[in-house]
Amino acid sequence: MNRRVIGIVLALLLAVIGTGAVLLYVNLAENRIADGQHAVKVLVASDRIPAGTTGERIRAAELVEEVVMPAGSVPDDVLSSINAELDDLVVTAELQPRQLLLRGQFDVQTKISGGLAVPDKMVAVSVKLEVEEEVGGFIRPGSKIAVFGTYEVFDKQFKDVTGDDNKRTMLLLPRTEVLAVGAYGQDGVTAGQAEPDEETGQVTLIVTVSVNQADAERLIHTTRIGDLYAALLTETSEVRPGHGVDNRTLLN
Repeated sequence: MNRRVIGIVLALLLAVIGTGAVLLYVNLAENRIADGQHAVKVLVASDRIPAGTTGERIRAAELVEEVVMPAGSVPDDVLSSINAELDDLVVTAELQPRQLLLRGQFDVQTKISGGLAVPDKMVAVSVKLEVEEEVGGFIRPGSKIAVFGTYEVFDKQFKDVTGDDNKRTMLLLPRTEVLAVGAYGQDGVTAGQAEPDEETGQVTLIVTVSVNQADAERLIHTTRIGDLYAALLTETSEVRPGHGVDNRTLLN
């Protein structure tokens, strides 16, 4: 008899504990929801999405995947689907794998610039840079870069002594925005990946930048007479035009 009573008491106790645990879990869940931590489904890039890719292509090519994240950790304009409203719009900057898709990343594709968001009153100019000349491939659309030029200078005395032409390297563009990396490809998107040249083994990419007329003239002219080199900038990088350096002043 005593054993039966003890069993009944234990059963009731376990039921109370179980009910309390459920209520505690519900209460914690409600608190998380109240704090904005309830789960939401959002889209992330499953692969690199080049600038100029339309919403329709993103959906058709399945370039995104759905993940679950706490609501409080994602921006207000995060996308949970690519609907028909975005079909004719394009992403204005390259998206990296696992990057969240936001409504603000999409804009109207301009017919004049072929999908490139060229700033007002500026022009887009493309130059070829080998991978080490464009910071090992770290330059991306939206990056701010400085561009340096190296070219020969007439220096008869230097050549008489050394037998070589004197060369100077100086800053051409203190700060300019990268609009695209890669060539115009399928459906107007840019191909940011390049294969090494079969003969030289060098990897070359096309970098398109936003410049005014004067900077475009300097950039284009230097590509005809010398070599270009890019430097990746931050908001606090300090670059100033000057006389540069040549073979004579290199070690001074």
